[in-house]
Amino acid sequence: MLQENDIICAISTPLGEGAIGIVRLSGPGAYTIVSSIFDCSKSGNPVYPEPRRLYHGHIRDKNGTVLDEVLVSFMPAPYTYTREDIVEINCHSGIFALRAILKRVMDSGVRLADPGEFTKRAFLSGRIDLSQAEAVMNIIRARSEEAVKVAARALQGDFAAQIGRIRDRIITLRAPIEAWFDYPEEFAEGIPSSDNLIIELGKLQGSLQVLLKGVERNRAYQEGVSVAIIGRPNVGKSSLLNALLRQQRAIVHEVPGTTRDMLEGYMNLGGYPISLVDTAGIQGTADPVEKQGIERSRAAAERARMLIVVLDGSSSWTEEDSEIAGLRGQGQGLVIVINKLDLEQKLSADAVRDNYPDAEIVKTAALTGEGIQLLEDAVTRQLDLVLGKAGESAMLVSIRHEDIICEVSEIIDHAINILDNQPIELVSLELQNAWLKLGEITGDTVNEALLDKIFSEFCLGK
Repeated sequence: MLQENDIICAISTPLGEGAIGIVRLSGPGAYTIVSSIFDCSKSGNPVYPEPRRLYHGHIRDKNGTVLDEVLVSFMPAPYTYTREDIVEINCHSGIFALRAILKRVMDSGVRLADPGEFTKRAFLSGRIDLSQAEAVMNIIRARSEEAVKVAARALQGDFAAQIGRIRDRIITLRAPIEAWFDYPEEFAEGIPSSDNLIIELGKLQGSLQVLLKGVERNRAYQEGVSVAIIGRPNVGKSSLLNALLRQQRAIVHEVPGTTRDMLEGYMNLGGYPISLVDTAGIQGTADPVEKQGIERSRAAAERARMLIVVLDGSSSWTEEDSEIAGLRGQGQGLVIVINKLDLEQKLSADAVRDNYPDAEIVKTAALTGEGIQLLEDAVTRQLDLVLGKAGESAMLVSIRHEDIICEVSEIIDHAINILDNQPIELVSLELQNAWLKLGEITGDTVNEALLDKIFSEFCLGK
């Protein structure tokens, strides 16, 4: 918990060479600390330091030696990120310059911030709620533009507002039940109507399902999605990986079985961060090393959200192709690639459709790049199909949120079932549980242990 006169500091920019690096301080007395080590070029100004202005000068060590030429900004509470006094020292971004200034600040009585402590202070001061704090981290970690958009909606408070409205409706439903239970003499008409309660609880469930709409796609935007390239040996899987990644990631050779272990590359298609896995060719073999690679291929295919099955267009359909066709799991996306379009074609599209009646088929020549753009378009369409549409209201920014919403939905289901054969007072208890559980999203009913866990995953300086 925060302590009186507790000032924290951290490097708030990535370590490494760059134009600007920032050392940030937050807490009462931050102005005094920095003023004691900062030699300002214009400190004679009678209103120095003016809030939110950059001041040029130098940071000096204890002996008066200049550590770096800097620009310093002073930002008074409460109109800051943490609602505390904040000072930012903008220096040259080099690991030793930044650390020297950080050490100078710490030698002046400031402690190093814990991971995420600046954002934690923003939460504890009431500037943001817990869902917004988590959105901050998701923006930082975003791996696609769509992921940024999803998290930004939550950061603006839209998600918290929806949770607040649902919690208000729960209170509205509980009020007459609690009033009847405490003061039955005031209710001449008797117990609140079960029929009306069932209708209202059903509406509540509808609101929860709206929040879950598009959650799988939004999670894919945030965390990425796995796509496995599978097929028998020497059909061009590695060539296809290289073509999609626009780099020579995998070794390509005409000898079958060149790829004996999984290779992974990363790309972005249609807003999806994709982990593209090139697997060993699937075939019968006595080689123990190759056999192990094939087992890993099968496991990768099982884990993947989508499969790209590669076939050799220059040869006919084989029993191994039929075996591979059976690897597709329920709900997995699928694109069939008839590769080696630059060679004489022996594989008919009808033979493919007999085994993959609902699959999208793309013809490519991976070595020349022909058909690669069509393949990328097909992959995006398949991901859109299997992940579902993401509505504008969908903005769950963590698996934690999804788990809470699902748990609350189960609680409401239980409340509806209670109305059939149990005392109505139990419905009020279930509604209270739902209200408390939803409060864990915004931080209204969260405990300190959970807060520590959430903020420990943040980076230093944020």
